[in-house]
Amino acid sequence: MVGERDPKGIPMYRILAFLKKKKEAKTITEISEEADIPYNTVRDNIYKLLALGAIETRDGKYIITEKGKQMLDEFIEEIERLKEMVNA
Repeated sequence: MVGERDPKGIPMYRILAFLKKKKEAKTITEISEEADIPYNTVRDNIYKLLALGAIETRDGKYIITEKGKQMLDEFIEEIERLKEMVNA
């Protein structure tokens, strides 16, 4: 699975990106299967994202918050800066 090869921290942003794209609440199983991230990785990162206020629960499902969208946007901006550094 792809998630097993992700550097530490990346699965969290993959989950945020997935939830932002889907625009609807998803269960851990749905996130795992649809985003191709191991279930345990999703579960562990869901707890971290909840603690950060990046996602919230709705009827046992998870949805991205405005804070989560901001975190994802900042991560993407940092990746773009890193790409510029490498390509400079």
